[in-house]
Amino acid sequence: MPCKVPGSNMSGQMTPATVDELEPTLEELAEQCKAGDRSAFEPLVQRLESRVTFFLYRMVGNMDDAADLAQDSFVKAYKNIHRYDSKYSFTTWLFTIAKRTALNYFRAARPTVEFQEFTEVDETHPGSLLESKDETRSLWSLAKRVLKPKQYEALWLRYGEDFTIEETARVMKTNQIRVRVLVHRARGTLMRHIQNETGEELCL
Repeated sequence: MPCKVPGSNMSGQMTPATVDELEPTLEELAEQCKAGDRSAFEPLVQRLESRVTFFLYRMVGNMDDAADLAQDSFVKAYKNIHRYDSKYSFTTWLFTIAKRTALNYFRAARPTVEFQEFTEVDETHPGSLLESKDETRSLWSLAKRVLKPKQYEALWLRYGEDFTIEETARVMKTNQIRVRVLVHRARGTLMRHIQNETGEELCL
């Protein structure tokens, strides 16, 4: 009788659960890096680079600048990995660094102008709120036009990045109550505009 390898089927193929078990979490990789295994940082970059770059692209509106800022963010995270607390999400910690990097970029580029809003960008995102890609693009375009910057940021982090309220609050450097208010008002504003423009209701 053939010997069955744990975590495989009779054909010897790895099951999805086994593959997942073999892949360390982001938090585990960060802890390995903190412990001195600096090579553990590379898979962190590989798994999060596109998300961080896209997040920054939504802020600066230029892919080249977003890519540069993403690299700066990862360098800062690498140099300060000893500050990371693994009881919190590594993604949240990294996005907080990325946002601060973008804000510093705006201050350096325009020292006399406050960073008030995201620049216009082509609307696509990894976490679809609607089934149709065209509807999703239109939704975020509408959100950019009608929402206040903080409402837009809160809504994007909550739904576009699928962060929890707590994680969104950490990235935005505010409290959870404030985030809930921002998201609630953003959703209400969006629904009113969609109903006025199309007569259709959107459940967010």
